Amino acid sequence: MTLKVLVGTYNVNKRDISQDLSSWLFPTNSSITDKPNIIVVGFQEFSPYPNAFFTNSSYLSNTSLSSSIAQFGNKSVFLGSWSKYVSNEEERLERYTSLIEKAIFVNTKESYTALVKSTFFGLALFVYVRDKSVTRRILNVEIAKCGVGPLWIGKKGGVGVRIVIDANAFNEEQKYEDKANNTRELALCFVCAHLAPHSHNTHQRNQDFKSICERLVFANNMYSENTENTDRDSTHEQRKNCEIMMTNMEEDSMPLLSSYHNKNKQQQYFTIYDSDFLFFFGDLNYRIELEKREGFNNPTLTISSLLDILRTRQYQRIRSCDQLAREIIDGRVLHGFEEGDLNFLPTYKYYVGSINEFDVRYRTPGWCDRIFYYWRKGDDEQISDLNIAGTASPILPINYMSHPSYTLSDHKPVSALFAITPQHERLVVKSGTSNSPFKIDENRDLKFAFGEASSIIVGCLWWLFGTERGVKVILIIGFFGLWLARKLTLI
Repeated sequence: MTLKVLVGTYNVNKRDISQDLSSWLFPTNSSITDKPNIIVVGFQEFSPYPNAFFTNSSYLSNTSLSSSIAQFGNKSVFLGSWSKYVSNEEERLERYTSLIEKAIFVNTKESYTALVKSTFFGLALFVYVRDKSVTRRILNVEIAKCGVGPLWIGKKGGVGVRIVIDANAFNEEQKYEDKANNTRELALCFVCAHLAPHSHNTHQRNQDFKSICERLVFANNMYSENTENTDRDSTHEQRKNCEIMMTNMEEDSMPLLSSYHNKNKQQQYFTIYDSDFLFFFGDLNYRIELEKREGFNNPTLTISSLLDILRTRQYQRIRSCDQLAREIIDGRVLHGFEEGDLNFLPTYKYYVGSINEFDVRYRTPGWCDRIFYYWRKGDDEQISDLNIAGTASPILPINYMSHPSYTLSDHKPVSALFAITPQHERLVVKSGTSNSPFKIDENRDLKFAFGEASSIIVGCLWWLFGTERGVKVILIIGFFGLWLARKLTLI
């Protein structure tokens, strides 16, 4: 019994994709033998400025690609009313949705449910689940977001989705009706992140990860969105809309959500670590470090020598120069996470339009775009003897690769396919304890609200002084002010 999970990440550099996504999400040289049960696609720099400052919405759906998608969701209390005036983000979201769904259908010829579509400033996260094996087994879905940029603006930050499923979804031979008396809960979490830029900001990137762990928190509610404020009217409205929609749906399309009663109400909040399987991916922005660091057997590089190594594809010679690998070894970030074999060239920074030509005029190349995975180990009260094919891990990365043929951005997209074979019952923590290495930030709601308010101010200023339409508005107001002042002086 195995669950296949496909994860893709791409920093699109604020541009619109027009290229077919099949070779990224379904590479022809991959070893896919079964259809993915869950497909997760994350984007960074999804929206151009100033649109990104007004973008914060989520959609949850429980209809499949083979039928019309019935959606509901909420927008930010602050940002929703502004977005229609300054952006076309709904159209952008639908264009990306269409490309993803086309790639899924062409390569699987099966029905998938568009479970989640969520945008948060420059981030976008899409989650699709396979109808044949997973859709009817979903017990709970929650969305959480946090900004870690200056003033807690979401220009950098994370979007997370936590899905609880009946582990019997691994067994496609079992009928849906059979699950009622044999539910095994399994929690999976997916976090799309964008961390601080620039080569010298290693410490800030570590801090951004810590902030995401502290403030990207799930409220333990049924089918909800938690934007660091679990008491908002918008969250209540979304849950109300969910109940109305599910009541009106035909019985044969009813998801398990309607019958799910959270069995773990003792624990009010879950961090991203409080999951059986956790995937952390995105533009993490760690670069190749040119200077030799004490304790690491790595060369001292110049830009010229680095390019020579990359041109000859001897990148394994410089793996010890990867900032992120060093920080993980030193225990400063991504605690407990693992990664597949990094057998591809750095994913940043390329000339836009180039397949393999690095642009090193202002930036140092790096393996910025990464996909990490984590699985909760057993303890004294849980089964810890998890052996799959002779390994100690119930999760196996089948492939992990970049895709140089995509030239829209200065980044290259990355994809990974995983096989999950749990040998245990529910592993998520009980009784209010947490598996996170960091404590939940008690001020996360305040920081989120302040970040949203700051985003409106920054977005409006950017729109006024940085766009053609905004400048025209300023000129019109200026001319009107001069005319009015002149009239008043003549009175």
